[in-house]
Amino acid sequence: MAGGEKRKKPSAMKKLWTRYKGKGGRKCRFCGNARGLVRSYNLRICRRCFREVGEQIGFRKY
Repeated sequence: MAGGEKRKKPSAMKKLWTRYKGKGGRKCRFCGNARGLVRSYNLRICRRCFREVGEQIGFRKY
């Protein structure tokens, strides 16, 4: 990398990088709350919002 060339990040790495790491980077899609998240199936919905929209998105209560 002579001549002052900058090394570019691969495009896949740009998508993975976020400003916040850990719990601070995970928020509910609907209300923005960071507590009680349902992360399975990549839902990222807090438990309160999940109870409201769970049946609409295809989950059944047994």
